[in-house]
Amino acid sequence: MGAASMNQNPLLTLDALAPCGVVLPTEARAALDTSLTLKARELGVQAFLLWGKFTTSSGRDYYVARAYNGTKRVDGKVIVNPGNKFYYSTDCAEWLDLEPVDGKLGELCGLIDGKRWLTGDPAHEYTVVEQPPTPDPDPVPEGEDPPPPPAAPDPIEHTLTELQRMAAMINAINAETACAPDGMYVTDVAGNYVAKPGFFVRYPDQLSSYVAPTGNLGKAAPGTWGLVWDSFKRVATLRSFAYPGFFAYYSANTNTIGNLYFGNGLRNEEVGFV
Repeated sequence: MGAASMNQNPLLTLDALAPCGVVLPTEARAALDTSLTLKARELGVQAFLLWGKFTTSSGRDYYVARAYNGTKRVDGKVIVNPGNKFYYSTDCAEWLDLEPVDGKLGELCGLIDGKRWLTGDPAHEYTVVEQPPTPDPDPVPEGEDPPPPPAAPDPIEHTLTELQRMAAMINAINAETACAPDGMYVTDVAGNYVAKPGFFVRYPDQLSSYVAPTGNLGKAAPGTWGLVWDSFKRVATLRSFAYPGFFAYYSANTNTIGNLYFGNGLRNEEVGFV
């Protein structure tokens, strides 16, 4: 079979990861089968792919999908093309924009209690308090006594929305878990970052055959990643212990791969101790 393609068939990925508990209700899966194709046509992108699901404290969970329109490698960095964006839904039928969050806004979202689940209410707001750094004192001329240290600035209160927090969670999860077989992607003559023709994983049962943004999984901290190899089906299943609920698979029979996240969005801060 041709080169593997990350998560190009969400329904195939759901089937492959079902033994891990990555399962959708019947009505949600039926809606997904139609809505992903229709949304891709509406947006004019290469694909509209299921990214995962956030479990909330109210039980009104969020489904997340991403519009995929290709990537390029520029000066050694992978740059997404216009049109790449995330969307959310509560029924897998209607998909709504999820505005990107980065920079300072992303840092502020990190101040929200790390044990607090999403509520399931897109209008919900969080209040965080930022403590600006104390300014450095002015230089003291030689022979003069130093003045009193500058007073700490007043804390600044910020209001953040549930959707902003969810977007920040997606960024954090992707930054640690977006994995693929090592050497799978290459840059073509047009600069596009694409799957290498004829690629296959030589040792699919070894963590060192896979990479994430944090590096080769074989060199990851102990207890960060796990891999189960089904020698009968010839399928490798990877899971993240830093973000429980993230799973990926590689099938040596069909040379296909995919990943999904089904969890509460919270990082396991005790990952090094489990």
